Amino acid sequence: MLSQPEIKHINSLKIKKYRTKYSQFIAEGDKIIKELIDKGIEVVNIYATDINSFNGKQVKIVSAEALNKVTALQHHYNSLAVFKIPDNTFEVLADEWVVLLDDIQDPGNMGTIIRTCDWFGIQKIICSDGCVDAYNPKVVQASMASICSIQIQEADLETIIAENKLPVYGAVLNGKNYHEQSFTEKGFILIGNEGHGINKSLQEKITYPITIPKKGKAESLNAAIATALILDKL
Repeated sequence: MLSQPEIKHINSLKIKKYRTKYSQFIAEGDKIIKELIDKGIEVVNIYATDINSFNGKQVKIVSAEALNKVTALQHHYNSLAVFKIPDNTFEVLADEWVVLLDDIQDPGNMGTIIRTCDWFGIQKIICSDGCVDAYNPKVVQASMASICSIQIQEADLETIIAENKLPVYGAVLNGKNYHEQSFTEKGFILIGNEGHGINKSLQEKITYPITIPKKGKAESLNAAIATALILDKL
């Protein structure tokens, strides 16, 4: 069974402040837990309702009722693990693409963007402090373990752009058709908030404003879908 201190600790990891304090995050479900272990992410504890083969890691057997007390998801899985957050310190290099995320607040969108970046070979993401935390349990779940295939930092985007002097391709509503834009010069891909887009102060930093042309009547395009379409052009 889960002890009260364990329940308290696991539940605390649903909150960013405590994830930062302990440098830990939680993941749920056999598939994602196994993938994170395979990627070399340090596991702290694994809790499951039955004995599973988690790459030789020791598993603490608990009841489904106990797991229900700590799950962060609507769909309850039969396993949950606590992992160490890896060191994501990195420098921006001139010969690579880096995705900048400005105030992406929906966990599903964030997780899908991370997974999409992994698919297209993007190795680095920098998030503004207004973004949902990358190690939020719902983000981890939506990323399908890609969260630990990519280096992710939180930083002031204006400072990052100013310090690195690289071109910024920003997804806006009134830019150049992205089909006509040349992406031969590597730099930053800037994606804005789901509702209001890129903050005005950052719009002024955009080198190449680009737009995905609309053919229908929708007011906006999902941020994760926009990211995928742009990355497919690189």
